[in-house]
Amino acid sequence: MAVTTNKTKAHQRYRLKPINGEKKGKIVPGVTTILGNQLAWNKNVLIAWARREALAGRDPDKVRDEAADSGTCTHYLIECHIKGIEPDLKDFTQAQIDKAETGFLAFLDWEKENRLDYKDIEIGVVSEQYRYGGTVDMIARNNGDLWLIDLKTSRNIYPEHKIQTAAYKYAYEEQEGVEIARCIIVQLSKEDGSFQHHKLSKEQVDDGWEVFRLCRQLYDLQKRFK
Repeated sequence: MAVTTNKTKAHQRYRLKPINGEKKGKIVPGVTTILGNQLAWNKNVLIAWARREALAGRDPDKVRDEAADSGTCTHYLIECHIKGIEPDLKDFTQAQIDKAETGFLAFLDWEKENRLDYKDIEIGVVSEQYRYGGTVDMIARNNGDLWLIDLKTSRNIYPEHKIQTAAYKYAYEEQEGVEIARCIIVQLSKEDGSFQHHKLSKEQVDDGWEVFRLCRQLYDLQKRFK
């Protein structure tokens, strides 16, 4: 079984089911695209971070891209681990691999504390009703309960992450016809190998879904003004 090592996950296209004789269904926006265009709750934080990096003589864009690539590598190592496949790391630098391996060790420690039966890994989901798509990191059973698990290698967990997870939950439930019992965000440190287990409450998931649903509406309205 092959596992892709490229860095194009963020550019994946999501399509609705074909109708009226279409060969391919219509392309719909992804969760991260919708939130990136409509939600800027952390804008001031990001601006302040970029300013600090620039004042320190570092290129913020390069620092951001390096962090993103090492995060992609962490996800890849985890996917290979679960599928029992030897990773091919030729697309990554040694610095990225070193950080990714630290994040991977954090995942292994988290995994030991949770009895998981993996069901789906890196699964693409599409909501036909709300017309959006996304890629869920993993679906697993824990003591009979179905968990949706989102892996993050960022230094912090932001509101956008919770909103994103809620959107994945609703799309997965619609597509697969099952009910997710818990939404979990696992924060993996690429610096010290620690992890944080964030269980989202029902209120957080419901609020996150409401925010996303409104952002989805704004996304279409914004396109009308262009």
